[in-house]
Amino acid sequence: MRYQLTSINRLMLFISLLLPSIGLVSCSDDDDKFVPDGPVELTVTRDGAAVTALDFGTYGGNVLLTLETNAYWDITVSDNADWLVLSNRSGDPTMGMPDKEDTPRYIKLTAKPLGSEPTRSCTVTFRAADEVKTVTVTQTQPANADESGWETAYVANRNMGVGVNLWNTLDAVGDWFDPDDIEAWETCWGQPLAKQEWFDAVAASGFKAVRVPVSWGGHMDENDIVKEPWMNRVEEVVNYALNAGLYCILNVHHDTGDGGWIQADKDKFDDISPRFIKLWKQIAERFNKYDHKLLFEGYNEMLDSQNSWVEPMEGGYEAINMYAQTFVNTVRATGGNNLHRNLIVNTYGAGGSATRLDNFVLPQDNIPGHIMLQVHNYTPAGFSNLDGSLTEDTPEEELPLWTRDFEKLLGSELDLLIEFSNTNGVPVVIGECGAYERIKEEERAKFAEFITCYPKGKGNISVFFWGQVIDRNTCEELYPLFIDGFLKGLN
Repeated sequence: MRYQLTSINRLMLFISLLLPSIGLVSCSDDDDKFVPDGPVELTVTRDGAAVTALDFGTYGGNVLLTLETNAYWDITVSDNADWLVLSNRSGDPTMGMPDKEDTPRYIKLTAKPLGSEPTRSCTVTFRAADEVKTVTVTQTQPANADESGWETAYVANRNMGVGVNLWNTLDAVGDWFDPDDIEAWETCWGQPLAKQEWFDAVAASGFKAVRVPVSWGGHMDENDIVKEPWMNRVEEVVNYALNAGLYCILNVHHDTGDGGWIQADKDKFDDISPRFIKLWKQIAERFNKYDHKLLFEGYNEMLDSQNSWVEPMEGGYEAINMYAQTFVNTVRATGGNNLHRNLIVNTYGAGGSATRLDNFVLPQDNIPGHIMLQVHNYTPAGFSNLDGSLTEDTPEEELPLWTRDFEKLLGSELDLLIEFSNTNGVPVVIGECGAYERIKEEERAKFAEFITCYPKGKGNISVFFWGQVIDRNTCEELYPLFIDGFLKGLN
């Protein structure tokens, strides 16, 4: 009996010693949890500004939000919206923690493509203790037309899809012939005169649009008035495109670029811009009566006064933005159909790098939904055009094949355009791309299919090829497999 009591006493002693430790373990999570010194703070921002609403558009995309708080936080999404994916849904305080640096938390919101639904929305709720922030996320199909009935930029770019350039023709420049000889200008770079049959053949091949580059400086008098014969010829060629049922992009081409008189130079803007305005006023007034299938492109590959293809001189990016806004203002001021005409503006040098896109500011427009961005893409170098690794003397057996590495490289650049399009709600035109014609046609066809297929379902991007696909003399298809590559990728 004595032994039994002793055993019970020992057991009770053991339990009494164990219980406090169990209690300590079970309570440690709450007791050790960080409590902010002062009121709870919570901010949710995008690019430094508070955000309460996001519109992802039809193709969805990614948005990065910055979360800062001195308390534990969590995120919920209403209606269990599985079309919106969050990179994180809970976490520790981002500031005020002892022995830790204040570090903002970045939350990526990814919206899937809208599909056939007309619209959808959800509410994302950020909580930190009693502090709450909400962001309303929406996706809506764009309108096919604005209140005037004019086709929007979104729809026009989707309808254009894939097109070609009327290259080295109305954009050609030279000084070795009679400057009043219109035919000499048009053919001085080796191309024949443009004709209706060629545009008809372009349309018959399945292309939906033609970009018509035009250089104007050599056809302006001492008062910067475009000579009537040249304006008449430009209008005649535009009519060729429209008569064929094609969309037509009309631009100001080699007046910009290396040696052009329109330069991305902020210090010269006040001197140059009056001529730029006068030119575009004449073009806009001449073509005012044309419908939505005619688009204006303000300038081609504008460079600074040092002709830099890399980083521009100081003020170069700002100058590009000033010209873009001036172009839009000038065209809109002519009224009529130009109030709603879809207008295209380009980055510095028409480059599509992250730096060029980040430094470009879309122009303000009193008529929403009628602006497009254009860039040019000749990636990958050594396939799309000649460089150090690809020359006219490269043996046929050494000509490049289309590879997975090329796809990754081009895909990464297309991703930048897709993100810009979705983030800013504007269509993107790849106004020029290329593939060296000596490369095997089946390899070029792979490139053509990739550049038109990759953006599908991701962003609103059209593609224009710079080079020969339809013979300018016979109007026959030169490379049917290559053409089919573009159309296969698009469709």
